[in-house]
Amino acid sequence: MKKRAVFITIFVFFIVVNLPVINTEILKRVDGDHFRYSNADASFTYIQFLDVLQPWISDWTVARFARERHPSEENKQVFRIYRINPLCFWRWRYYWVVSRNFEYRSWKQIEPQRTPRIPDNMWQQF
Repeated sequence: MKKRAVFITIFVFFIVVNLPVINTEILKRVDGDHFRYSNADASFTYIQFLDVLQPWISDWTVARFARERHPSEENKQVFRIYRINPLCFWRWRYYWVVSRNFEYRSWKQIEPQRTPRIPDNMWQQF
């Protein structure tokens, strides 16, 4: 009976931690600027600053970049440059909703091909 109670408590804890508003607040406090994205030549870089009122990165953000900057075909794909860690249970909701839409590529692979950073370019945050 004790094992069942412990299991149910842990399960409920995981569910509560991944509820929308609670999860965003936890991510903001714990991870800060952990969720970073870039295209192949880093002409588009994006840090997902988390806030309850700010939407998460989506295909719309990427499409807006493509419309405004007209990158070459190989630079239209956006990659996440953070690894998915299943042990970080408070990130599960973000992984399920956002991360699965972006392929992983290491910053070490992208940085050598990086275009020069333009300080006033709204698409290059780092």
